[in-house]
Amino acid sequence: MNSLRICVISLIMFVFVGASFALKADLEPQRDSSSSKAVAESPVEVDIAAKNKKEKLKELELLAKSFADKGFYDRAINVYNGILRQKLPKKKLFEYYVKIGDLHSLNRNYVFSFDYYKKALCIRKKSSQIMVKIGYISLEENLFTLAEKAFLDALKTDKHSIEAKIGMGNVFYKQGVYAAALEYYNKIPKEFYDREVVKKIADCYINLNKTDQAIAILEPFLKEHDDSELIFDLGMIYMNRSDYNTAEDLFLKYLKMNNGNFKVYVYLASLYDLKGESKKALKMFNKAYAIDSSYAVVDFMRAKVAYRSGRISEAKAYANEAYNKAKTTFVKDQIQKLVKYLNSK
Repeated sequence: MNSLRICVISLIMFVFVGASFALKADLEPQRDSSSSKAVAESPVEVDIAAKNKKEKLKELELLAKSFADKGFYDRAINVYNGILRQKLPKKKLFEYYVKIGDLHSLNRNYVFSFDYYKKALCIRKKSSQIMVKIGYISLEENLFTLAEKAFLDALKTDKHSIEAKIGMGNVFYKQGVYAAALEYYNKIPKEFYDREVVKKIADCYINLNKTDQAIAILEPFLKEHDDSELIFDLGMIYMNRSDYNTAEDLFLKYLKMNNGNFKVYVYLASLYDLKGESKKALKMFNKAYAIDSSYAVVDFMRAKVAYRSGRISEAKAYANEAYNKAKTTFVKDQIQKLVKYLNSK
């Protein structure tokens, strides 16, 4: 039985732990088909008469904002670049450089974004706001040294900058240096915690095997915020600590908020199986199967439940089905071990 349990745990952890089940949805506004470089080099021609300068600028700013709000970032950039051809005070230049940098960032054209932020920084050399922006776009490109420098420069200018502290934490978190990440996350006053910060702090503690601290971060936050993902994370902590009753309550609470998550049904079914509640386990596996029948793990676990219930032939059928669905050598090997074990009975 120990060999069977090791086989089960190995397969479940391989399929789910560290994997992202988030589907990439097309939620972003449609971008222009023209390249950002072409747009940057082809600004809108703007001829503003002196007496109407303020009015025209206002109209063009509204036009650029309208394009940006609709997701036409390239067109908005085009308008702003046209405005930049006019003689403008430094205050306005700074404002437009930041706006164009932000739009390029939204377009994920971080090289252009960096160029405009640097222009803005030349006007206001101690702007922690711009330093933070440079830090975040550098982080998006995994330029960790550049990101760290930008965030540290921001903190030298404004030692209370929450965004810079979060940014520094993110630099280390993204590299898996969790203790260093916590040094910065823990400098953030708790009133500024949002779900992303809370999740990353909890992840750091989990990866450092400090689950008590992870619970101490998650539970107070969840008393004030119903967040299904964090509820699931907390449930996983308790499940890994073998506190199955608490984990069960959390998984069921998650399902009341989101009853279409395949992964949660599988973990809940596995939890019931560990508790020896085969009927409940099978019910949850069936619900997972109804959501997505393509995963070998469901048939694998059905085989395990059937075996525990003394239904050897049924267990073999599920195991063979799992083997046929398996897509990787590792999973096939784990299922093959189960098949051999069942054939020996």
